Amino acid sequence: MNLFLINLKLLLFSISIICVLFINVNCFHKTNTLQKQQSSSSSSIQQDSLDLITNINNLDTAKLPRYTIRVNIHYIHSANGGFHNGPPSDEQVTNGNTWALRLINHINSILKDLQYSATSKAQFLGDSRMRVELYSDPLQSSDSTHGVWYWKSKDQCKYLYGDSVLHIFIVDYDQNKDCNLKGYACGLDFCNELVLQDAYDNALNQCIFGWWSFASLFCHEMGHIMGLCHSFYCDNECKDVDLDIARECNKNPCYSDCGGPNSGFCNNWPSGSNNMMGYNANQNALSPCQWKKLFTNLVFTKAKYVVRHDFKEILR
Repeated sequence: MNLFLINLKLLLFSISIICVLFINVNCFHKTNTLQKQQSSSSSSIQQDSLDLITNINNLDTAKLPRYTIRVNIHYIHSANGGFHNGPPSDEQVTNGNTWALRLINHINSILKDLQYSATSKAQFLGDSRMRVELYSDPLQSSDSTHGVWYWKSKDQCKYLYGDSVLHIFIVDYDQNKDCNLKGYACGLDFCNELVLQDAYDNALNQCIFGWWSFASLFCHEMGHIMGLCHSFYCDNECKDVDLDIARECNKNPCYSDCGGPNSGFCNNWPSGSNNMMGYNANQNALSPCQWKKLFTNLVFTKAKYVVRHDFKEILR
């Protein structure tokens, strides 16, 4: 009887050892598989990044993804008045909904067909691989104008979509009928606000700067947000590559501020430049070096308003 109990205990002990070994081996197998999957995923991401950088440097846009910049437009009422919320049938130039759509359409016409840059040493022509779209969530009942907002003052603004959109503020700051074209960006690191000034004044008084002018100004300010400096900036990293800084400046050899107002130091307007990062009437061109910097920043940003699409998708 004692011998039977001893053998039974040995048998149970052996079974328990085998179970432990089996569990450990199984756990090791699962852990090892998970580690391999994680390693494979990490390698895939690294390879994707390397491929993107290679294609950017080679200007091989056919092998690059496209990007959508989601925006909302905020009209701020001024002492001189402001754009009104009108239906599509309302053909008044101050119908903010129509003006917003025309602005976006013209921005995209620039981005899909970058032009020859007369003052650059090299050219980046054609599709930038970027588009801008008004963002609206159909489930948000308070967003009745689909990404276009009307406010009495900037202090009253509400940001329904937060940092998921780039907020464009249409504001009039100056005197009525002074017909200015101004704007500024919030910074150089994918912040999410920019301001376009005096659009209402120009629309109301039929000045020379229509939505098409503010579309090119938007591209300039968006360029700043995505990390580009003025084309006449002294330390522009493209100056020894394909930008002629002195020609862009036109009045002095260069200007010492990346993004601030040049305060008369440079006179880019009569220089013949149409560089997006200059001060000129068109702002529809980038040099290859500028485009590489902008697109590289775009690829690696974590900004929520930037949406990547597979490169095989057809651009609109």
